[in-house]
Amino acid sequence: MKIKLVLSVLWMMLSISIVSTSVADDNAFGSLITNTETTVSAIDAPAAEVIDKSLHPLLQNPVNSYILMGVVISKNVKIALIRANNGEEYFIREGDLLGNAEGTITDINAIGIEVTEENKPVTLAVRNRSESHESAE
Repeated sequence: MKIKLVLSVLWMMLSISIVSTSVADDNAFGSLITNTETTVSAIDAPAAEVIDKSLHPLLQNPVNSYILMGVVISKNVKIALIRANNGEEYFIREGDLLGNAEGTITDINAIGIEVTEENKPVTLAVRNRSESHESAE
């Protein structure tokens, strides 16, 4: 009898997990910035040593301060995984904003990403290191 009860409970849990809907957004790899009217221009931005915590973490610091963890490239999509200074990781794609100087991601390739700030390209290479290795340095 106990085995029958346990099997029925496991079957219900499995059924619920298969049938339930995801709470993820429609496009999990969508752009991080959806409203361009709320971006802060480089002219209005505060001094470099002051970090505006009201901005998204990918817009708070210079491009070179972020760590590019990896890239995924297919025929239709180019996505990169980047770690912000707060330790959180984000998926980014071409056209997203990055850095505190209104940089736009213009290319994602096998070597890294290219961000254009004020018509000047800035390259951020992929770093294949673990977080524990980074903290040891």
